[in-house]
Amino acid sequence: MKPPLQDTEEAKFAMAPMIDMVFLLLVFFMIASRLSVIQTVELEIPEADSAVVPKERPNRLTINIDRGGDMWVGGLFVEKDIQALRVAAQEYKDSYQDIKVYLRADKETEHEHIRKVMDAMAELGLDNFIFGAHKP
Repeated sequence: MKPPLQDTEEAKFAMAPMIDMVFLLLVFFMIASRLSVIQTVELEIPEADSAVVPKERPNRLTINIDRGGDMWVGGLFVEKDIQALRVAAQEYKDSYQDIKVYLRADKETEHEHIRKVMDAMAELGLDNFIFGAHKP
């Protein structure tokens, strides 16, 4: 004799958590794409026949200088304020060891601005520089 079947509910797929996840992913990618746009600095990097792309990239502090002398440390805009540059570089130095400074300057940037940045980094003990250039 066959046992009687119990009343069972049909298995259902919950759509509410799926919709929540889609919205969370949408918000995440909107914010992430905005951050990548903010950190981009438009520079015309100088050309050099001996330019090479470094293989390793650990502990690299990136400093960008545009043609007017305005500076960015990583993605932080510090205008022409050398003291703000020192503070940001010191924070980075406190967080990491064996730092290399990756200095990217527009090809129209006056050497005076580059020298000020190099002097400020040397005062902090950061004297290992990599200069941004590309092959023609």
